[in-house]
Amino acid sequence: MKKLLTMTAVAILCCIFAENTQAQAFQKGTKNLNVGLGLGYGVGLNASVDVGIHELISVGAIGAFSSSNLGYGLGRFRRTTFAIGGRGAVHLGKFVNEALSIDDNKFDPYVGIALGFRTVKYNDDYALFYNGIGTGLMYGGYAGARYYFKEKLGAYAEVGFPYTSLGITLKF
Repeated sequence: MKKLLTMTAVAILCCIFAENTQAQAFQKGTKNLNVGLGLGYGVGLNASVDVGIHELISVGAIGAFSSSNLGYGLGRFRRTTFAIGGRGAVHLGKFVNEALSIDDNKFDPYVGIALGFRTVKYNDDYALFYNGIGTGLMYGGYAGARYYFKEKLGAYAEVGFPYTSLGITLKF
């Protein structure tokens, strides 16, 4: 996990100090790939793809994996979560950037919803309480923003339920 955190930090720093060029923020036909570290059901990895279907709306998919060690009394258990689903967002750059006088070629704020399925597996050290697998519906909302350092490279952050994420975004 330390290697993953280090690699992500280095990649983000490379983006920050990269040469700035003009890029168009969100518009119809824009395709983004987000890859980052997630917080939700523990620390993990997630990736999402978004495609602009309207000048203000995108749809896409998300996949996430996380694992965490938890404890109770003298025992410990590991919770591993895998989630996959669809997502949709409304991009607010046209309004927010104008109101705040922000360069709308680089900044893309948005809000959205996610819907899908998740699987949670519990492994208990003593097999007393928390062994088994559960599956169910994953749903939630999020608010996020992308900032492009280069025409096709930037950073993103999303806060919401069931996940919060920070990472790199690629426009293709």
